[in-house]
Amino acid sequence: MAPEVTAMDNRLMMLKKRFAERTTAQLAELAPKLADWQNGVCHPDDLQDLYHLLHRLAGSSGTFGFHQLGEEASELEQLIKEVIHTVEPAQLLTACQIEPTVLARLSQLSQLLLAAEAHTPTAINWELVEHTGEKTQLLVLDASLAALGEALMTYGFNVRHCESLPQHCTQCWHPASIIITPAALLNQVVAWNQQQAQTQHKAPAPVLCIGQDDSFQARYALAAQGADGLFMQPVEVPKLAKRIEQLKAEQQQHHASKVLLLDDDQELTEHYRLVLTQAGKNVKVMAEPEGLLAVLAEFRPDIVLLDVHMPPYSGVTLARMIRLEPEWLSLPIIYLSSEQDRDLQINALAQGADEFITKPISDEQLIRTVRTLCYRARQLAKLVSCDGLTGLLNHSHIKQALTHEYARVQRLGHHTSIAILDLDHFKQVNDRHGHGVGDVVIKALAQVLQKRLRTTDHLGRYGGEEFVIILPDCKLAQSELLFKDVCHHFSQLSFIGSDGTFHATVSVGLAELNNFSGEEQALNAADDALYQQKQAGRNGVTCYQHPRLGRDANLAQDETD
Repeated sequence: MAPEVTAMDNRLMMLKKRFAERTTAQLAELAPKLADWQNGVCHPDDLQDLYHLLHRLAGSSGTFGFHQLGEEASELEQLIKEVIHTVEPAQLLTACQIEPTVLARLSQLSQLLLAAEAHTPTAINWELVEHTGEKTQLLVLDASLAALGEALMTYGFNVRHCESLPQHCTQCWHPASIIITPAALLNQVVAWNQQQAQTQHKAPAPVLCIGQDDSFQARYALAAQGADGLFMQPVEVPKLAKRIEQLKAEQQQHHASKVLLLDDDQELTEHYRLVLTQAGKNVKVMAEPEGLLAVLAEFRPDIVLLDVHMPPYSGVTLARMIRLEPEWLSLPIIYLSSEQDRDLQINALAQGADEFITKPISDEQLIRTVRTLCYRARQLAKLVSCDGLTGLLNHSHIKQALTHEYARVQRLGHHTSIAILDLDHFKQVNDRHGHGVGDVVIKALAQVLQKRLRTTDHLGRYGGEEFVIILPDCKLAQSELLFKDVCHHFSQLSFIGSDGTFHATVSVGLAELNNFSGEEQALNAADDALYQQKQAGRNGVTCYQHPRLGRDANLAQDETD
């Protein structure tokens, strides 16, 4: 076990100890009140305090291993809620309305706490929830897919080809694999995949099928067997490469996920923060919601986890308040509460939230749930911000990213490069081979950019065959080397046209954002550099040196050459 995991488990045990100490003190404070209530004296405020205590214990006890305490607190919470809602406060001052049996059960809560002290919470299988940090490997099975494997290598993927059936390829599988197999072998591959995953205590690898039967029955059978994707022969390689990138993102996306957690239970929120942080999330905790809007604007979370009961505030009202701002209408808000009443849950969801997770929830369930919700949130956001053909940022969002990066450069003073890319002779590709083939070329360039550039770079399709790339913390000389590599690898790709295979090239213009008084000036400079590269013979990179000179007229002529 890794040292950092052992340290994490120790910290979680310390939180359990803090929870037990706090609960012991609160139950000790409750004891004299129970004696008063048995004698018929009951103040409404004391009853509200009892309800909030039981609500906290119902939601958090199970997380720290006190399962019986949590279950008993949940039942008692409902009984006390009924008293609060059905009995007038004036009646409570004259005669306690709590049944003697309920008072007796309340007095035994401290015993349930002591009885579970020695219990150790179920350890998290960190191997199942931690990112492996390994480079994704494409495991291409069967001799019939050898050519496909070679084609995928030109996109920069780490490809391993295994000609034998998987049960005879025991060293091929690892946790960051994506398996590509003929559809006919899927049953055997799925069984082997699951066996390897169980042996190594990992999640099974995604499986993509290559097939020839496009019927409903064939697709249904593959889905039932566990396929994650199906591509018909002959395979459109850019389309397959895009799906591989999506699967890679699913495997690795939890590292960039941002989670905002609002809950007034200190030990529980710290427990959740530690667990989610260890699983790769960037977690910000708020116990007091007064600064919520400012935190949203600065932190910009992927999802918000929100308790329903945070006296004196209501989580339901906070969700409605967040939705008052148009900017946050699409922000996923998830209630994380011990509230068991289904009608109340549905009513709470109707006020502006998206899902309801009932506490207690195990650590592994929390990690998997949050991971899924974050991924779903990012996918939905991409539908709004990304170009449908390439999956890169669309025109308006790459311009927005450029504005934000320029402000960041002005504030921090680091070097940022900006690139404009334009496919060479692209009009001829469309005229000769058709717009469908042209779209394949555009998608292929997008795939090469995603593979060859850094995850911190902003990639956008500016329009047609033109792309804009923002490279934060990257000097011009470094950017030039990166794009020379892009040009080289893109030129090696083969495309199937109307009269056989052909190759395409791309020209790049570069400028450094720091050297200009605004982002538009930098963009124009990169455009001038692109023009210079077109004049110099295309298929290469030029850094900005000269002002714009008749670029528009010359480019119009360039497209006809």
